[in-house]
This record gives sequence, structure tokens and C-alpha cells, in this order.
Amino acid sequence: MPFSQSGVLVPRSGDDPVVASAWERFLQHQPLVGEGVRSVVLASWQRSRSEAVDPARHAAPAAAAERVRQMQLQNRDLCDAARPALDSLRDILRECGTLIMLCDPGGTILQLNGETRARSVGEQVNLSTGGCWNEDVIGTNAIGTAIATGAPVQIHASEHFCLDVKRWTCAAAPVLDPLTRSLLGVVDVSGVKETFHGHTLGLVVTAARQIEGELARLDVTLHERLLARAIDHFIRYASDFVVLVDSRGRVLRSSGNAQAVMETHGVRLPLLQTGNQVPGLNLALSDAERGCQRAEWLRPEWLHLVKDHDATLGTMVVIPLRAQTNRTTLSPLTTATMSLGGNDPFGEIIGASEILAATKARARRIAPLDLPVLLLGETGAGKELFARALHRAGNRVEGPFVAVNCGALTRELLASELFGYNEGAFTGARRGGLRGKFEQADGGTLFLDEIGEMPLDMQPHLLRVLQDGIVVRLGDTRERHVSVRVIAATNRDLQNEIAARHFREDLYHRLCAVSLQLPPLRDRPGDIEAIIEHLNDKLARKYGCAPKRIEPAVYQALVSYRWPGNIRELQNAFEVMFALSEGSVIEVSLLPSSVAQVEGSIPIATSTASPAPISRLDDIERQAIVSAIASAHGNISMAARSLGISRSTLYVKLAAIQTQPGSSGSRA
Repeated sequence: MPFSQSGVLVPRSGDDPVVASAWERFLQHQPLVGEGVRSVVLASWQRSRSEAVDPARHAAPAAAAERVRQMQLQNRDLCDAARPALDSLRDILRECGTLIMLCDPGGTILQLNGETRARSVGEQVNLSTGGCWNEDVIGTNAIGTAIATGAPVQIHASEHFCLDVKRWTCAAAPVLDPLTRSLLGVVDVSGVKETFHGHTLGLVVTAARQIEGELARLDVTLHERLLARAIDHFIRYASDFVVLVDSRGRVLRSSGNAQAVMETHGVRLPLLQTGNQVPGLNLALSDAERGCQRAEWLRPEWLHLVKDHDATLGTMVVIPLRAQTNRTTLSPLTTATMSLGGNDPFGEIIGASEILAATKARARRIAPLDLPVLLLGETGAGKELFARALHRAGNRVEGPFVAVNCGALTRELLASELFGYNEGAFTGARRGGLRGKFEQADGGTLFLDEIGEMPLDMQPHLLRVLQDGIVVRLGDTRERHVSVRVIAATNRDLQNEIAARHFREDLYHRLCAVSLQLPPLRDRPGDIEAIIEHLNDKLARKYGCAPKRIEPAVYQALVSYRWPGNIRELQNAFEVMFALSEGSVIEVSLLPSSVAQVEGSIPIATSTASPAPISRLDDIERQAIVSAIASAHGNISMAARSLGISRSTLYVKLAAIQTQPGSSGSRA
């Protein structure tokens, strides 16, 4: 049979003379039939020739030092997330004479590590920081070919397109954005061809997955902060079309009349769908670069930066719809809650677990008391949902429900938001002044979210209003009487904050006439399936389609995950999956990497199905190795110690596993 390597993922060093001969015939435009050149390599050679890459090119082009510093700054999140994985690779390959690299999506090397001798040899072909290894400039190589194919690849010796690079062997894997699945960068391990080993590809794939897992974890944390800081904007601009975009320009949430936006401003709404990246809103870029990328329809006056202390977390795009009014009291969430909840004020709080039922029962008893309530619970546990339910079940249901996030505003802004101001109170004050949230909530309920974040010097002013029911606007002397029920919420331990003198004890007792502890989602896993079904129906109405069928494995993954961000994290994750699913089924492939728990694992196949009986000794050994590496989160040294073998022995066994039929090591 003809000799072909088209399906082989890892090259064989013994085939190098055959590949070298094929390369020479390829340059002479001779047909290659049964020449033993892997299909991924031949396709790359063809791309290199179509880009007119000179096979005699000596080295890759290099960016100037200042440009490299700019690129490192623009890719700071990627570099920070990659550091633990690259350090682990460096420890594993310390004695192997190889270089470990992290590249940007264009193939430029951002970070490089390795022994001095290997670095000196690499510099001869610009395999160094700032070198650009895209296929269109230096031909076939692991970095450029991984970018071109979007898949892990190992390129050995004569498989490279340019002559002076053929003394190298390299393996690379792409790093993808956890939300958009777009290319963020590439991890590469390179060395002179004598350092070739088949396990290198598995190592770089593992490192890339670990980086993606760390990026997903950081995204969850940052998005929680961003959503918490932005919630007041959604309420304030309830009559407009509002889009929340994170610091990398990715759409997290939108609200408003989409059809009106299209008709009024001609905005292309697919650009503003959840998960998409909006050009010109990547805050890692300079102002000039963002300005060049920004679409003409995206007006600068629509953009509002969302900040948390000194950090800028993202951008709120507020597209005005002037035909609509009433911006101050009720958000779209209120209307949705009232309609979906029916006659039961607590109907929107989904779940039938014992702990949730007890919490709701206590809330029903508290609601009509018209006393201040302090809601305690983790981030995303549903504190605002309970606050709205308490309002609807109380004696002030005909009055407004007004929410303010005490942690999202500076001291000065918080004072003006809560108490209002008179015309001329400060530079930029609105003509005619502004009613504060206490006045807006008069006769109804004021929800003070993140009360534990309120600045200490603001707390006496709040205490006075709670004690006397009197508000004095900034820049005014007139006292205004208000009748407001206050519901406050925090995820902090206020007793500890009082002990640390960060929170006033008298204010705590004024706010906490009665408290309600909300259970985290991990304490009521039996409710997750019902919440998912509710979200499925709700999102179907939002996107104008039928509810989607959810694969059983997706349910299992969602129920098994601990949800540190609670219901808010579940809602965000499921909405992304719903929006990204192209058909009528939500598949396992759409699971966020943090939920699928792929980070730090060696690329050997696992299955949720019941395992087949193990009867062979090598099967038992294989399972022990997989379990040890999983327990060590991909740390080879730790896994070897737990197995009682040396690291080099574990490498040999890993290489053997990856060549076994049916193992994902031969497919990764």
C-alpha cells in the first residue's frame, strides 16, 4: 500500500529524509504522490507558496522593542494567565534544551524562556522575543501553522518551509477566548531537531488548556464585578437600549427595544449580541487604535466607562431612544418579574429545595412588617430578586421600587444619587437640580445593594435619614420628609467590618431590624434543573424562538458544578450557551471551560458514561496515570511523586499511552 502520513498527528523523526526529498520536488512543482508528507504539512507548504514566502529566507522578521512592549501591554491578561502554565513547562523541560514561548494572535513572540545555549541558537533565526512566526512571512512552522489551522500541531525538521529553520523541531497549540472562542495566542515549545519528542505536543496542549481555564476563571471574577458595578446603569437608562461590554470589547448583556434601535439609529444588532466582540471597545488598545477601529455608527457620547475604584472594568453603551420616557423608577426587570411571577410575589424565585422553601417562608413573614431588612448572602445569590419580592409582598406595593448600588459609585456620586442636589451645587449639576433616590422611593422601597462597600464617612448621613426620615439635598438647606422602607444587602460579614472599624455599629442595628440569610446555589443543587428550565423559557421569549433541547450531559455538568457566582453566574453561562447554540440543541461543546472542568488536565479522553470493566494490567496503569495527573492539576512532577516513579519514567509511560489505539493522546 502507498506510504502516507496524512492522518498522523505527531511526526516521526525517521521520516525526515523522505520529507526533505519531497520538499525539494515540491519547490520544483513536481507532483507528490505517496511521498509520506503529512496532509497538515503539505497544506501549509501550499499556503506558504501562495504567499510567495522565500524558502531561502534566513530568519523571521522582528518587531522593534517599543512595539513589542506595546503588544505585551495589549495582551497583558493573556500573559498573566499564562505565567503559571509556562513556569510549569519550564520546570518540566529544564534539561531538554528547548525554548518555551507565548505568542500573540499574529504569531509575534511575547514571552520566551529557556536555557542560554538554546536562546543563543534561536536568536540566529529570530526565534526570540519580538520575532514574527506567521506562515505568510516565514512559511510552515508550528506557531504559524497552529494559527492558520486553529489546531495544535507539531512540525519537525524538514517539514519547515524555509531552509534555515529546518534544523528546528517545534510543537504549538492555540489559546482560545473562553467566551468568543476566538484566537488569543499560541503556546510553543521549540528546540533543535535533536530534542524532538512526541510527548511535547501533549504538553503544549495541556498548557494551552490550563491557560484557557485560568482565563475563564478570571473572566468570571471580572464579569461579576462589572455586572455588579453596572446594574444601576441598567435601571437608570431603562428607557434606552443598553449594552454592557467588558474590557476586551466582548458583549456581556443588553437590554431594551432592539427594533427601535435599528429603526432610529440603523445599528446592526448582530454586532451587539452577547458574546460578540465590538470593534473599538477593547480597552487594552490605545485611544488612537480604538478610534481607528470604532464603527461610524458607534458615537463617542454613547460610551460610558464602568470603573471600580482605579480599575476600568468595561464600557456601557447607552443608545438613546427619545420616544420613550420614565427612566427613573422601574427597570425592565421589574416588569418581567411582575408578569412572570403571576400573583405570587416570590414566584420568580425558582426552586423547591427545603432550604430555599424555608428562606421564602421567612421572607413572606417579614414582608408585611414594614421594617428595615438586611439581606445576607454571597455574590449572585439573588439578593435583588428577594428585595423586589419583599417589596411586592409588602404594604408599599403601590409605591416605587428604587435600587442603588452603594459600591459602584464614588463618595461624591453616591451622595448626589442618594440625597439629590440643587441647581448650581457643583460644576456640571443639572439645571433644576435632581431628586435623589430617597425622594424617588418616597412611599415605596429603597434597595441599598452592597451596603458594606459604602464609604465610612458617608454612613453618618445615611444613618440620619434612616432615623429622622429627612433628606437635605446637596447645596440646599431645605428639609424634605420621606417615607421609605429600606432593604439593604451585602456579601460581607458586617460584624467583622464593625470590629475592623469599617462599618458603624449604630448603622448596622438601624439596617438590621430583621435579617434574611440567602442560601448559596451549591447548597441547593436540586433546584438547578428547575432554574435552567425557567431560564430556557425566558430566553426563548427574549430571542423570539422556541425553548432549546438540552443534552443530558449538559444538565449533568451544570448540576455538578459548584457555581461560586451562584444564580447570576448560572444565568450568565446559560444565556451565552443559549445564544451561541446554532440549532435547537444546547450541546456539551458549548459548556464554559470552567464548568466543563477541562483546565489543567492532560489531553486523554474521559467520558461521562459508565466505564468498561478493567481487566488488563496496562489499562489499570493507564487509569492510575490519568488519575494522578488530574489530581495534580497537570503538574507532572507532583503526579510522578504520587505514583512513586521518576518524572522521566512518567514521560515514557505518557508517550506510550498517547500512541495506544483509542487514546485521545493520539487525537489531541
